[in-house]
Amino acid sequence: MVAMRGMDRLWMSELVSEGFLAYYSVDKVVASAVTDYHEVLVAETTQFGKCLFIDGKVQSSLYDEHIYHESLVHPALVTARKPAKVLVIGGGEGATVREVLKWKTVADVTMVDLDKDVVELCRTTLPEMSLGAFDDTRLKLVIGEGRRFLEGLEDGSLDVVIVDVTDPSEGSPSLKLYSQEFYKLAYRKLSKEGVLATQATSVVHTHYVYRSVLETLKIVFPYVTPLASYIPSFSSLWGFVIGSKTIGCNSFSPEDVDRALTNQLIGPLKFYSGETHRMLLLLAEKYLKLSSDRYKIIRDEDLVTIP
Repeated sequence: MVAMRGMDRLWMSELVSEGFLAYYSVDKVVASAVTDYHEVLVAETTQFGKCLFIDGKVQSSLYDEHIYHESLVHPALVTARKPAKVLVIGGGEGATVREVLKWKTVADVTMVDLDKDVVELCRTTLPEMSLGAFDDTRLKLVIGEGRRFLEGLEDGSLDVVIVDVTDPSEGSPSLKLYSQEFYKLAYRKLSKEGVLATQATSVVHTHYVYRSVLETLKIVFPYVTPLASYIPSFSSLWGFVIGSKTIGCNSFSPEDVDRALTNQLIGPLKFYSGETHRMLLLLAEKYLKLSSDRYKIIRDEDLVTIP
């Protein structure tokens, strides 16, 4: 990320993909830090409000983070039907666990994040995202590496695994959380009706990576569903993928989804519903048909990276 001044403003640039820079007009820098793993910035932007940037890329904005987090969490929990035990890998803002904790059936949530400084910075400067989730008695926060933590769990002990980590950029600590070996590990740790959901990068700007994540999950899970939602602050149609053991996320009708949300949710949603569930499926399906079918199966020894 490069900071520059112009038109009496501070601008932050993000390399979205090769040949495409996005610029964010910044009204105020709230906090910044260099941690053991990341360069982190929290800034008030003119268009999207307060934003979290990690390693030069916007991760969340107050303007539209609900679109991202609701799209990542709730289709997976609907697919799991009555999830009780959930593991979230990443999600330093606390917004992912915030959404998980809206489910009445959820009794135990573990959030594992590698970077304690990111979590602490978000707790203190972005409390609007976690909304008290860190204080919920059902939540256990673990600072550590997600894959290593998962290895230590009993097989079949989880209902849902949600992977909300940074993109697989060169040198990123998240790279091996997108591989076939990781997905096989998660499969073993999931219960008989278990579900895994992962963010899968931009459907538009990093389509090769998105398609590779999708096809890699198909090697492991019998039911794999791509989803996509437009996130304004990302300047992109964003991809998610759900792998499940017994039923596809695309098997649920809008009426099924609305019924599940009505029966199971404690708190309200801003974006996700039966109607938007159908559109998440449709957007991914249509764009996959229009785009290149190039991909590779991601393995620990042959990882996929983005600029």
